[in-house]
Amino acid sequence: MGADAIADAVRHNVALAQRLSPDEHTRLLELTAELIDGISWEGVGIEVTDEIKATIAANAVFPVLAHDLYPYRTVRAVIVRPRATRSSGLRSGPAPGTVTDRPMVVDGEASARSGPLALSWNSVVYDSRHPQRGRNVVIHEFAHKIDMLDGDADGVPPLRGDELAHWVQTIDDEWDREFDDDQDDALDPYAFSNHAEFFAVATETFFCLPSDLAAARPRLYAALRDLYGQDPAARG
Repeated sequence: MGADAIADAVRHNVALAQRLSPDEHTRLLELTAELIDGISWEGVGIEVTDEIKATIAANAVFPVLAHDLYPYRTVRAVIVRPRATRSSGLRSGPAPGTVTDRPMVVDGEASARSGPLALSWNSVVYDSRHPQRGRNVVIHEFAHKIDMLDGDADGVPPLRGDELAHWVQTIDDEWDREFDDDQDDALDPYAFSNHAEFFAVATETFFCLPSDLAAARPRLYAALRDLYGQDPAARG
């Protein structure tokens, strides 16, 4: 896939790229091209065009922008659907310790280990063009893949030693922290379905609404800043 096609897709579809410095933007394009080539792409009811590949890959790069693609070593394939699907059956949420069987619209899924990611294109492109909504299904699902690197989807990325202990303490404290009715939490309530969703929602919020997250949950923001090696709130 050519560099011009990637740059065009990023310019038209990836609003978060506008916040990057020139060096970061160059790095984004480089890693996007590398990720596209390293993944098997499959469309279900949709042709996976260069625009689709570049838009998905560019959004996926944000969590690893300060590093490399090694955290995505288990991402072997991405399945793209034209729109979201519906899922039913018992699952966690919407409040901690509860379950629900209400039908749920699914715009992304991350399989364990080397299983594929599945994304709906209509959600991908809408989120990507409107980060002010605080949602990004690509970043969310790729965050699940980072979470699963140690084998479990538990909201704990593969850290060690003091870094691991600090992360576990932070996420436990932030999970238990309650907001008063007149306070605004930057996190979508879906974050409190379970610890895995807390990590994924916190990650997408960190990149989409960094100033809001830093104001509402400074300890969580600082932990994510250390984890991803980036300070998106400082980008303006």
